[in-house]
Amino acid sequence: MKTICVADLKINIKSGDTEFFNRRLKDYAIPFVEKPDMVMETYLYDEIPEPQGELVQTIKATKILQCENGFFCRYIKSSKTGVIPFAIYFTKDYSNVKICLKKGYTFQNLSTTDWEYLYTGFMFANRLTVLGGTVLHSSSISYKDNGIVFSADPGTGKSTHVSLWKKKFGDDLLIVNDDKPAIRFVNGKPYIYGTPWSGKTDLNLNIKKPLKAIVFIERGETNSIESMTITDSVLNLSRQLPNPFYDKEIGIKTVDFIKEIYERKIPVYRLKCTISEEAVEVVYNEIIK
Repeated sequence: MKTICVADLKINIKSGDTEFFNRRLKDYAIPFVEKPDMVMETYLYDEIPEPQGELVQTIKATKILQCENGFFCRYIKSSKTGVIPFAIYFTKDYSNVKICLKKGYTFQNLSTTDWEYLYTGFMFANRLTVLGGTVLHSSSISYKDNGIVFSADPGTGKSTHVSLWKKKFGDDLLIVNDDKPAIRFVNGKPYIYGTPWSGKTDLNLNIKKPLKAIVFIERGETNSIESMTITDSVLNLSRQLPNPFYDKEIGIKTVDFIKEIYERKIPVYRLKCTISEEAVEVVYNEIIK
């Protein structure tokens, strides 16, 4: 087990695929700590033992149990084969998480390592949300300490847009995280943090930068940017922030975070754009210049 620090959270982590995670986590490694903010362990099984406990709820194929020692368990069991592909044990505040995965299990072209990567990211996001922060599905940049997150539905082109910023500004432009940056308030001020969960790429930096604006991207035939209405902002943020179907309290915490976005007057924009350098200039002139 090793200790990493992500978004100021000290996490003791044990990986299943050590080769993959040693590479992804190396920039976040710190000396081992005895009392971390979170403990997250992954175990690989030939056959996962069926979880035992009191059934709390069933949502389609997913079962939620309340187990001993203050843990809950979320798992799926195939009605045809009896195979349990995963079982995730977690305390109510996600300070302690155990991820059990079946060796060699693949689903929707995702390998066991892919599932470990996804579940560790989800559990980190839940823990951060409990503590008042969040993970926003977005590609985030920092230009001369101006942090901007570009969010959109998958396939819209947020990473492509960020690559145009990099092309235009070169080394002055830092890609904080290309998929799931963390956001936290420190002394009332918002900051974006790099995390090792950056999607298909390794585009992430272990840095912390002031958040200046949130931009939601839509494809357009021309380039324009405007402030979003409160209603549109709430709807867009809700779609891109953690909202696990099995935990209503995380949903409440997410609503609280959105409320704080507005209380702190963080600008939220809608960008309609083409794939062009002009789209970068439109955002730059509105938010930074």
